[in-house]
Amino acid sequence: MSVQKFKEELPEGIYEKVKVQTLTIFCFAIVMIFAGFISAYIVQSSDKVWVKLSPPEAFLYSTICVLLTSAFLIAALISVKKGANKVVTGLLVLALLSGSSFCYYQYKGWGQLISGGNLVSVHIVNSIGQYDSKFHFEKNGQRIDHDGQNYFMSGENLDQTDVTKLRQFAHDICENKYQLVNQVMSLEESWEPFTIVSSGNSTVQFGDTSISWQNDSILNYSEKQDLFNFALAVHLKMEYFKLTGTYGTDFTLLLNQEELEFDNRRFFYKELILTEEEILGVEGSDFDEGKEIKIKDGMLTAENGEIIDVSNGYWDFDYRAGKVDFSIVIENGVWTRLRSEISGDDYAAIKNRGNTASSYLWVVSIVHFLHIIGGIIYLLSLFILALNKQIVSYNKVKIRLANIYWHVLGGLWVFLFLFFQYYH
Repeated sequence: MSVQKFKEELPEGIYEKVKVQTLTIFCFAIVMIFAGFISAYIVQSSDKVWVKLSPPEAFLYSTICVLLTSAFLIAALISVKKGANKVVTGLLVLALLSGSSFCYYQYKGWGQLISGGNLVSVHIVNSIGQYDSKFHFEKNGQRIDHDGQNYFMSGENLDQTDVTKLRQFAHDICENKYQLVNQVMSLEESWEPFTIVSSGNSTVQFGDTSISWQNDSILNYSEKQDLFNFALAVHLKMEYFKLTGTYGTDFTLLLNQEELEFDNRRFFYKELILTEEEILGVEGSDFDEGKEIKIKDGMLTAENGEIIDVSNGYWDFDYRAGKVDFSIVIENGVWTRLRSEISGDDYAAIKNRGNTASSYLWVVSIVHFLHIIGGIIYLLSLFILALNKQIVSYNKVKIRLANIYWHVLGGLWVFLFLFFQYYH
């Protein structure tokens, strides 16, 4: 029995109902897969160290494309019901183009993730070849520093032209390679007045066949490897972070779910007005005119046991939370925690932490993309049917199925985009 004859023998509407229910179950399974990813993300984002990322700009354009595809398919379904078959063909072409554009912008977004240092598995801080760990640049004998985001010299930001030359200098050393494969590292041109200087204050000299220190001693293999790693980090804009965007704009670090400020390779808890719940957790002591004042349960208690009224006046004191020393200011009843640097243990946690948020963004976007490819293939088959004038009112179920599938995937992607954009 042919499929067409089987359809004709079924009671009216049953075939369409079975197809819709089957697709609905499949779409529900897709949604549950992504619900699992998002649940895992939310749970893991409560870890001690987490990276708050913004999706690439290209993902915004892909979101617009997937919404346009759904709109074109809605119009196609309305048109097929009216019997406007020529219009249906045009709308399917538009849906196919916008769906393909979604794939294009997803690909562009992955490129932006890679260029931003957001790989599938990567550390937050660059521990190999980090600027000033073993080497730094000098210009005319004057040291060039790097604060983790920008180059500067004598307290002033380095001119962008000079920054470009530094990166070209580094590129000349590593030559787009990601590992040292040739111990002979020669330069194609002179990069004066820039030089590379070791942490021991020895200048690197590049010859035609060898690299030496200023005292003419040849660099050994380990020293060449360190120099290569330094050049590669500068070339890839990973002098401190593995992430190459701007801190506070493209990414931010969360420590115990609290955003940190970054300044000259140092992380700080922000100045914060404490809530009533946070005030109750502050415990410590201070001395006022030689008399001890205890702070507990949101109250200041004098030596004689008297509760001090803090609704008017000014007090400041220090307290320790974990291994971090905080300063608290109480002014007219308002408790403010001042900006404080994180502890050494926190620095170690950040150094050893991987960018798990990036891993989730990659996995979610790729899995969604694979489902979209299935939708693109189905759209292409619908377009071919439309060209052959095989889509008419009695088999409009094909257009309806395309609508259901794309609405689910489109809505799912909009949710994922907004979630990664605004969560935290």
